[in-house]
Amino acid sequence: MHPVLFELPWGGHANAYGTLILIGTAVTIPGLWWDARRRGIGGTDLLSFVVDFYLAIALGAYVGGRVFHVLTVPSEYLADPIRVFAADGTGFVFFGSLAAIVACWAWIARRHRTEFSRLCDLAATWMALGHGFGRLGCYFAGCCWGAPTDSALGVVFGPDSIVALVAGAPMIDSHTVPLLPVQMMEAAGLFALAAVLIALRVRRGPETPWRQTARYALGYGALRCVVETMRGDDSRGFLVEIPGGTVAELLGMAPSQPLGLTFSQIVALGLVVAGALALRRLPP
Repeated sequence: MHPVLFELPWGGHANAYGTLILIGTAVTIPGLWWDARRRGIGGTDLLSFVVDFYLAIALGAYVGGRVFHVLTVPSEYLADPIRVFAADGTGFVFFGSLAAIVACWAWIARRHRTEFSRLCDLAATWMALGHGFGRLGCYFAGCCWGAPTDSALGVVFGPDSIVALVAGAPMIDSHTVPLLPVQMMEAAGLFALAAVLIALRVRRGPETPWRQTARYALGYGALRCVVETMRGDDSRGFLVEIPGGTVAELLGMAPSQPLGLTFSQIVALGLVVAGALALRRLPP
């Protein structure tokens, strides 16, 4: 865990989370630009489309992620509503961000006179790559942490990490107890998913509308269902709490560690079902 990557020559420092988000955005731009041109998206005003595309991600990620979090744990904000606007680095839900971003993309598709399905297939091809860098940022910041573990995979986070600042895990001296590095696990899965989606796009070219989107939904939904069982951030809350027992022990966690179901897992399961059905029914 290293929340500060390096000191800036003109003063201040480069925040690890924000820097990795910027890197994740930057590495997707060349591929997305190339893909959009070949799909005929943006036409003669491709630069305007790309700017709108990433502005939708920035706005939707913040607003949607925050609103979704507040709706999943409303009791935390009813007593102190001003916390909704607190910039404390916590309280965001990826699927809320995704929903808001997709809603913005629907408007962008209309603005740039392209099919919504074509834009979603474009985004699905490259989104996992940028998201993977975002999860690396989560690891360096110490947010979205895993459950306590006695396994060799355990990592500790220092006093400046989000998990320590919000008392999200027991502390020993100046660091947390060993926690499962679920951020790194999800990042690895996202990079693998991105490699598959990009390879299929390069090899097969544009396919039947919604097919690439369905692959992303199936792949990320399955990945999220797995890593969510190892999360230690109890602020997410459980819709159905299932004692971990032997399964938790096999994952290196305490038997009392609940395995779900969280709201995010329900959404992820919905993505898996939708993706699988779409791939089955769509022509190749």
